[in-house]
Amino acid sequence: MGHEAQVYPHNDLLNLAYHHKGVVEKKVAQSNREAIGLDCMSCLIALAFSVEAIVNFVGFKSIAEWNERASYKDKMAVLGKNVGFEFDPSAEPYSTLQILKTIRDQMAHGKPIETKAEISDREALRDAMASPWDEHLTPEFAKHAFMQVKLFEKTLLELAKIPLMDTLTSGTAVWIET
Repeated sequence: MGHEAQVYPHNDLLNLAYHHKGVVEKKVAQSNREAIGLDCMSCLIALAFSVEAIVNFVGFKSIAEWNERASYKDKMAVLGKNVGFEFDPSAEPYSTLQILKTIRDQMAHGKPIETKAEISDREALRDAMASPWDEHLTPEFAKHAFMQVKLFEKTLLELAKIPLMDTLTSGTAVWIET
């Protein structure tokens, strides 16, 4: 029996982000804010991971001896040189990708934050307890970030001349009955 399989994690991660984006949008439509920040957080984590997976996919498919262990910055530079884009963190979609990378690093390498402050009300307490990524845990940013990651994916695939059908996880098998 012959079998081939292609597993491309960026699809699963983008599907996960899409799912969480849908949960956020549904909650917004129903005026339900319960745990919406956590739903936004899940969406952003999946998007940040998907960016890295998209980069590794395109690098694997288009660059001989691709190094998936290289730093994010180095991988972007190598991809840019080989497929013809410039990673400009001051322009979209790259500015959003940079925010996602920062959020991902802050969460993945989470360090305790201890502060002392004079607190006079609940809002001041909430501000004192804020995580560095909290400002991005909004439905608006989750939706925006999803659109920017999809634009980045589309741009990379076009520049690398990789048809969308060639990006899908798939498998084939030939069964011979004896």
